[in-house]
Amino acid sequence: MSETLSRVLRRDKPKAEIIEDMTRTFFMNVSGDEAIISIKPNKMTRTGQQNNLYWHIIEQVRVETANTKDAIHDHCRKEFLEVRVEEVAKKPVVVLKSTTSLNTKEMGIFIDEVITWVESDLGIKLNLPDGWRELIS
Repeated sequence: MSETLSRVLRRDKPKAEIIEDMTRTFFMNVSGDEAIISIKPNKMTRTGQQNNLYWHIIEQVRVETANTKDAIHDHCRKEFLEVRVEEVAKKPVVVLKSTTSLNTKEMGIFIDEVITWVESDLGIKLNLPDGWRELIS
């Protein structure tokens, strides 16, 4: 067993039993007499399921528009994420924010904006998997 245990805690869910179980498990598997408990905000980046949903949407747009996935992805990043300009070798360079740096909440908002754009502006009816709304909320 690794010496570090971690678990996502939710504000609206019971926590005492989870912490007690983790503490008991920890001390059963290590030789030390002390442990440190640390709690920090969950800043996890997008989930694999969110990533799969996003690229599923992009693929449908690709088929309907004949654009490349890269072009559609870049358009969405320019349209819905932070764009900044940096100077490189005395020339302006547009820097697009990467979706890999988004946390789960930000990725959910981004996907929601992409879905709205695809269905409203492009008029494409997306085929979305069951439970997709849970991935963006």
